[in-house]
Formats: sequence, C-alpha cells, structure tokens
Amino acid sequence: MAASLKRLAISPKNPDPGGEFIVKGAGLESLFAAKDADPFRQAMRALNNLELQIMEITLHGVRGSIAVAHHKASQYGGNTACIEVCTDNGTRIFLDSGTGLRKAGENLPAQGEVHVFITHGHADHIVGLWFFKPLHLPTWTTHLYLPEWLEPLPDYFYQCGFFPVPFNQLKGKVVTHMVRAGQFISLDPSNSEVTAQSFDTEHPGGNLGWKIAADNATLLYSGDCEITKDPVGHKKMAELLQGVELAIVDAQYDRASYQKGFGHSCWEDWLEVTAGTDLSRLILTHHDPMTSDTDLAALDNYLASLHQIGWLRIQMAREGTSFTIGQKRLHRRSSDKIDRFLEDLTKYSSEHAVMDKFLLKAREIAQAEAGSIYLIEGDRLFQAYSHNDAMFVVSDAYLQAYKNKSFPVSRDSIVGYAASTGRSLNISDVADPQTSAPCRFKDVVNDKSDYVIRSVLTLPLKNRLGQVFGALQLANRLEPGGKSPSPFSEKQQKDCLALAGQAGIILERCLAERRNIHALLRMAAVHDPFETKSHANRIGSVTSEIYHFWALKKGFLSETIRQEKGRLRLAAMLHDLGKVGVSEAILQKPGKLSPEEKKLMRIHTAVGESILMDDRREVASMAREIARHHHQQWNGKGYAGADGESLLSGLDIPFWARLVSLADVFDALVAPRCYKNPWTFKKALNFVKDEAGRHFDPEIVECLFGIEDLLRQIYARYPEKEPMKQF
Repeated sequence: MAASLKRLAISPKNPDPGGEFIVKGAGLESLFAAKDADPFRQAMRALNNLELQIMEITLHGVRGSIAVAHHKASQYGGNTACIEVCTDNGTRIFLDSGTGLRKAGENLPAQGEVHVFITHGHADHIVGLWFFKPLHLPTWTTHLYLPEWLEPLPDYFYQCGFFPVPFNQLKGKVVTHMVRAGQFISLDPSNSEVTAQSFDTEHPGGNLGWKIAADNATLLYSGDCEITKDPVGHKKMAELLQGVELAIVDAQYDRASYQKGFGHSCWEDWLEVTAGTDLSRLILTHHDPMTSDTDLAALDNYLASLHQIGWLRIQMAREGTSFTIGQKRLHRRSSDKIDRFLEDLTKYSSEHAVMDKFLLKAREIAQAEAGSIYLIEGDRLFQAYSHNDAMFVVSDAYLQAYKNKSFPVSRDSIVGYAASTGRSLNISDVADPQTSAPCRFKDVVNDKSDYVIRSVLTLPLKNRLGQVFGALQLANRLEPGGKSPSPFSEKQQKDCLALAGQAGIILERCLAERRNIHALLRMAAVHDPFETKSHANRIGSVTSEIYHFWALKKGFLSETIRQEKGRLRLAAMLHDLGKVGVSEAILQKPGKLSPEEKKLMRIHTAVGESILMDDRREVASMAREIARHHHQQWNGKGYAGADGESLLSGLDIPFWARLVSLADVFDALVAPRCYKNPWTFKKALNFVKDEAGRHFDPEIVECLFGIEDLLRQIYARYPEKEPMKQF
C-alpha cells in the first residue's frame, strides 16, 4: 500500500488549464507530515478527493492613518485596516478593526461566532470595532484578541467619550483574550485545524502581526510595520515569511516619501525582504490617505510588470478584493460560501436590495469592473440596477436604479439577444470588428460616453419555470494588477451562470410580490383611474428614497436601510388600497367635494387598514399603519377616518405614515388629476416647503429636497400617460 501511494500526490501549485488539478508522482510524505495527521485518512482524501479546503481572504479596509471619502479613492477604497478570513471549516476571522469592519459586519448572518484580532491601538485600526454588528446582537459571540498592553482599551473608549455606551453593556457576547508576541492560539480546539501565531513588529507603541494557518496554507498579516535598515530586522521578517503563501503587509511609503520612525514601510523594502523566500503572493496595503487611485494604479501596473520576469506576484491592496489559498482538489463541490450568500439573499423583500447584493457577488466572481441587471417590462428590457467602479462607488448604486434606459427584447443588442434566446454570450472584445458575436454591441452600462467597454459577459435570468424575465450583464474583467480588460474565463461564465440560476429565482420572487400588490391596486383602480401602477411605483419609490436619505443622516447601518427600505417601498404602494370602498362618483368628481362627500372619502383610510388586517405578510403591519394614518397632518388637522377619530399630530403620527403623507401630496400636485392640471416640480416643492411644520414633518421635508435630482429620475422612470411638468 505504502509503495503504491508514493507514486501519487496532489500538486497545489500547478492547476491545469481547465481549472482541475494535476496528480503527479512526488510522494505523500508532505501530506503525512501534517500535525496529528492520520496517514490512511490523508491518503483516502488525496485519492477520493472528498473535500476542498480553501481559505478565503477579503480586504475590507486598505487605507492607513485616516479613512478617505473622496472620488479619487473610490477604486482602491477609503476604509481603514480590516481583513476578513474565512476558513473551510467555517471559522471567521477579522484582522484589525478599522472603519472597514463596520461595512464587513453588515453582510454577516443573524447569528454566529467570530474572532477579531487587534494589532495595536491606533485609531485607524480600532475605530470600527464599536460599530461592528455582532457586538450589538445577543445571537453573536465575538472573541476579541488584544495585545496585552491594550487591556484597558474597551473601557477607556467609553470613559474618554469616544462612544456613548460602555463596552460591557453591548448586547453581543464578547470574550476578551490578552495576547503577547510569539503566542500560539488554536481557534478550533477540537482538532487544531485553525491556528494563529503573533509576532511583534517595529511600530511606535508596539504592534502584533499575525500568521493564520488553516487549510494547509498560511496567511501573514503584518499590521503596521517599519522595515528599518537593520539587517537583523530584515532577516527576522524574511524568516517569518518562510512557508507563507499570501502576505498582506504595510507599505504606506515609497523611498521618496519615507518618514523614518513613523512605523511604516516602503514597498521597495518588501521587494528586498521577500527575495530569498518562497512566498507566492504579496499584497501591499495601508495606503497613505493622500495617495490617489491614479498613483496606486500606476504602481500596480509597475509591480505587475515585475511579475512577468519573476516568480513573486505583487499587487496593491484594493478594497473588496478576495483571494483564496489552501489545498485544492481534483473535483469541485458547490461552495458553502455561495450557499450562505443565497440564504442571506432570501431575507430581502426589495428587488433593489436583492439586485445590489446579487450584482456585487457576480462581479466578485467574474472580477468585473461594471455590471447591470435588466428586467423585461412588456416588449422592452429596462436597466433596473447597475454598478461601475470606474464611475461611482457601489454604495451609490441605488442612485442609478431609476435611470430610464431600455432596449427592445430582440436580437439586435447583446442584452436583448440573451433575453430573447435564453442563451449566454461571452465576448472577449466587443470593439473587435472580427468578433463572431451574433449581434451588435450597443448596450449602455452608464451615462459616460467615454467609458470604454471591451470584454462582456451576458447571462439570461430565469424563473423557476425556466422563463426569461431579464438579463445580467458584466463588463470589463480586470485581473489584479492588469493594465486593461481581459476576457471572462469559461469558469467565470459557468460560476456566474450557476449563481444567476439561484439568485434569479430569489429576485423573481421579489418581483412577484410587487406584481401581487399591483393586482390589489387594480381593485381600487376600478373606481379611481388615478390609482395606476405608475402612481403606486412613484409613491413606493419616493417614500423609500426619502427614508434612505433620512437614515443615512442618522447613521443607520446599510444593512438596516436595505431591509427597511424594501418593506417600506411595498407598504407605501398600498397606501390608498381602501379607495376600493369609495364611490367612483366621489373619486372622479372634477370639482370640490361637499362636506358629506369629504366624510365618505375619509372612510378609505379605515377601509385600507381593515383590508390589510388579516394579511400575514412581513410588510402588512407597516402597510396598515400607512393606510390608516397617511392623511394625518403635523399640526393635528388631518384625518384617519370619517368622523375625525384617531387624530394625531407631530411625532405621534407613525413615522412611516409621515413619509407617505409627503410623497402622496407631492405626487398629487405634479400629476394630472380630473380636478386640476399638473403643477411644475418647482411650484410643488415650494408648496411643500411652505407647509413644513404645518402639514408635514419639517425634517422629512428637508430630506425630500435632499433627493431632488433622484426625484426627477423616479418620475421619468414611472410617467403617467399625460406628461408631467417638471420644470
């Protein structure tokens, strides 16, 4: 048995062109040398390929010193230090807790366990901790690893006034571990599959770097580290890098900008240190806040050229980028991480939230710079959601959701071809006149005519019955360090198609819920011709975008905004459902209503609440509040029924109803009605401003003006048959 086994081994560094992995004669001694290894079990795993062990590393924060919010830092990222590590057995680790940790925490599931390692106490490495989602949820356990000199940190943060709640009063369970340099920690005590080992680096006040070992691979994260001219320091770092597959290191400076004693290294120093090691990939992070995307890209390209003549791959850290290292296998199985992503996706009721996360995951898989999701409406494909890292940051993608761009569902365009035939298209270069593509490229990814598109991957979106309801289009694959777009690989196409098959079903479910609401509204439309689908979509969209602006001002987490915004959009569409109980003679009367007619009209608020009373959907409780109270006025002179019952004022009016009240009145002003001509946007906005503090919540009025440009896009996207006067 042993003799025959010696002829087989898995080569982790020599994947074949198809993405499978080569078996070569090299002996299994390296497999048997693993700690506590069972030779028979290891051999069976090698021969039968039962598992794929992969460590996934994601960069959530790559800036140093201070976070940067500027368009010149949008491509490489503006958040400060935070690295996420997910091992094959499900262990989740975060290295440092800069501002990137807050964003990373938004996408975590509702419960679990996480390990957070702090390298040192400077603000750019700790400020995100107090905004980390698991610390505020009783369903999470957070293991916090602090250098021994930082033991007072959690209490001092509160005592010095940096956060309003004491650390020990946060809802999440926190287990604190004090660590020292050289300490070895097992994160999986049952079988020691995941370990962490600390090491000290040169940095004012001290710093602990970390080596994470799992899945037969090792990651090194330096934290803040200054490589001095001391040859002893060079030798120490080179020794630490031995056996490391991926290293993420501090390279804030180049030789020209280097400031001795500030505790940060030059990228040139890392080239020298790694020269005698077997390191496979080096990621340079902790970018100076003054360094622009243009400068980082120029250095990225230069480092990529070095890779062409050397064995070490070096690149500048880019926020949102993921890497995988570990033991590979002969045959693949579906990724648990994709399964978890899809499970997480099912909790959203808003198609915009689903499209945003779906598009982000597809772009991650395909390394795409840009992408769009198109949905079929009638005989046209409307661009429903888009990302483009070259033009805007992902967090602003919702602002693009109402762009009124569309194509015929035909074979004349690439996206139309995918939607009309149900087939995928993977085009290496759409500008190549010799391309064999069956259609012409005239698709639009964004507004900028100077944005150059080369490689395009377009996939149909299908429901459970296999019917096409839209298309996913990805543009410009950008490999790390690449100078120009490269073609999407067959594997990327296959993986994105598999993702689209599942995520598309979830998206179609959200669209179906909106269609069900439209069906309910058609009942009201029997009596009231102004209760149209366009009117409902405008009220839902305007209300949810006012809320989005308000919630951002309040500092709400993006995850909270996504969930509430989706529910609100659907609930707001049902605000006038009760008009089904009002006579069409009243609803369609061209003149003013008599006192008795007004009394009958006001019944619709109670009727709407009654219709929704037995509705068990998640959105129903919010919809009931809105239906009942959306005609209440800030000064207490509104109504919530026929006889003036339940009169409320000010903050006693439910928040959701105050939002819809403003959106509904604005829409009534700018839309044509049987009793009035449509107002211009300017006139309607002036009226709303005058009524702040009387009819409307003044804070919500301020938020309406904050989305004025978006407001015009919404009305262009959902017009009435008679054009509205926007100017």
